[in-house]
Amino acid sequence: MMRAAAAGLFSIGNALPGMRVSEALRGFAMLAVQEGSSIPAVRPTATDALSVASSAVDVHSPAQLQVSRQMSYAYARTVKEKPYVYRKHEAEFGFGKLTEYLVKVVPKFIKFAVVGPAASGELYQETTIYTSPEHLVPLVYFLRDHVNTQFKCLVDITAVDFPERAARFEVVYHLLSPRWNNRIRIKVAVDELTPVPTLVKVYNAASWFERETWDMFGIFFSGHPDLRRLLTDYGFTGHPLRKDFPLTGYTEVRYDYGKKRVVSEPLELTQEFRYFDFSSPWETLQR
Repeated sequence: MMRAAAAGLFSIGNALPGMRVSEALRGFAMLAVQEGSSIPAVRPTATDALSVASSAVDVHSPAQLQVSRQMSYAYARTVKEKPYVYRKHEAEFGFGKLTEYLVKVVPKFIKFAVVGPAASGELYQETTIYTSPEHLVPLVYFLRDHVNTQFKCLVDITAVDFPERAARFEVVYHLLSPRWNNRIRIKVAVDELTPVPTLVKVYNAASWFERETWDMFGIFFSGHPDLRRLLTDYGFTGHPLRKDFPLTGYTEVRYDYGKKRVVSEPLELTQEFRYFDFSSPWETLQR
């Protein structure tokens, strides 16, 4: 069956020398999707591939993105019960080779990439990609829809604060590929005023993760449909996970018996009611 698929691709490439290879591949894969879960053994003709490829006008339209997603699902179904395909993919993209592949395929979207941590063995050599805010969305689209990556699951979004840096925040995205059993980490460095584009249109699960990051760190996500605080109370001042946020906070909460409700007041630490004992029990021993 796979030989027939390869033969079909070869016939398309020979029949349409003036046609782009990506259009020929797209036409062949769409024919495979229309046939069902398996690749058809019949060689598609040049007319079929040309008619299918010419119908795709806007490759970034929602309809075309849905078609590309169905193409990846069809490919996943064809190799579902063939373990040798998984072993081949693991040999080509496992143990740090995925990093080299992404740098070669999408170098525009990647500032630099590392594999680590360095002290870990091959089992934990996960890829970490550093990108810019303007390239975040197209990079994530590629990682989600490309057949060799298929990072369909957004595991988490968080951030790390480095106050000594100009771009003090690193927004961290963790993605999972259930198809290839692979993980990847994406980092975006921004300052307090630079917004990060939202990923809600790519992953629905990004909504609450971004709200939590906004609440805890104060990182603004542009295009978010409902960017509100998630963990702190209404009217809360500051962002608790920033390194310059005081451990005591700015306000205190107590129950007011006169008002019969919980009230929030400015924090007061009265030193007269605090007792500090600096004596050491070891000083009482005779030397």
